[in-house]
Amino acid sequence: MGGRSIFEERCLRVKKMMGLKGIDGLCLTPSSDMYYLTGFWTSPSERMTLCIIPRLGEPLIVTSRLYESQVKATSWIESVEVWSERLSQQLQLRNLLKRLRLLTGNLAVPERMWVSHYKTLRDAAPRATFTSTSKILSPMRILKSDLEIKLMEGAAAIADRALDRVIGEVKQGVREVELAAKVEYLMRMEGSEGAPFETIVASGPNSALPHYGCGSRTICGGDPVTLDFGATYGRYCSDITRTFIVGESESRVEEVYRTVYKAHQETLKFIKPGVEAGDLDRAARRVVADGGYGEYFIHRTGHGVGLDIHEPPYIQVGSHIKLRPGMVFTVEPGIYIPGMFGVRIEDVVVVTEDGYRLLTKHPRELTSL
Repeated sequence: MGGRSIFEERCLRVKKMMGLKGIDGLCLTPSSDMYYLTGFWTSPSERMTLCIIPRLGEPLIVTSRLYESQVKATSWIESVEVWSERLSQQLQLRNLLKRLRLLTGNLAVPERMWVSHYKTLRDAAPRATFTSTSKILSPMRILKSDLEIKLMEGAAAIADRALDRVIGEVKQGVREVELAAKVEYLMRMEGSEGAPFETIVASGPNSALPHYGCGSRTICGGDPVTLDFGATYGRYCSDITRTFIVGESESRVEEVYRTVYKAHQETLKFIKPGVEAGDLDRAARRVVADGGYGEYFIHRTGHGVGLDIHEPPYIQVGSHIKLRPGMVFTVEPGIYIPGMFGVRIEDVVVVTEDGYRLLTKHPRELTSL
């Protein structure tokens, strides 16, 4: 994404924040945080890749020989070292931290760091103190730049086009797993770099399970079918959910759908700078409760989206985070009646100077197929 200057500029901003927070060094393993600051992306593995950003001094990346060329090709960081296969990694790390004068420092590490890697780091620097990188990076990452928003628009457009193409396949006789495979294939064909989370195709009673996934169930007439999926573009994610009805349905399904739709629309009305995230959750929950389904709205109203599919801000009761231009998050009220059915409508929005803008655009009105 972008050129070297974007990641380098972020690193300079992080160093200023480190000074304010009293943090001497960042120790990043493969994650969205590492990519955000370095431009290098890989999945975590047993072979530790570690980026160290000292508050004083130049950053470096130490990795296995397998990733050396890839790191040099994609990251702006010039100092790249390779672990020796003949020496203890803990000893090498201790010598490295000693060289950087971080053995007794206050080090920030990712919250999702592998325990084995954290243990190696802790054992290499037993006199150091450890804190979370979220104290520094969350305030930066919660506000998306114009370029980041453009990439997320691209991811949302890919998901919209895939949904437009797959909707004709939502019909009786199709298995959930087949439909999920078609969604993921179409997203790839439309330009997605991969799915940021497990694609959900939940039909009939399975739609009452918010994070069901997909299975071997065959779609039947009268089923509500919930599709929840996302694309990635330039490493940034999208997230969309639509619930369709196959054939004729019971009147209660349509009543629940209208309630969820109303909650979704009412929540959007509140989105503007200065409003607290918790107020959006209350707006959605109030509509659902007034419709008589309050006990069946069992999750928060939304979550931030960016390099991670779930990140701040979280749209939930008790959150006093005030919305600011550049924040991107989902609005996804839902009603789930155990053993019967569920309905969810989800879109990604970006906060603007005077309100909001929808990134996902597929129609959300009740649709019978």
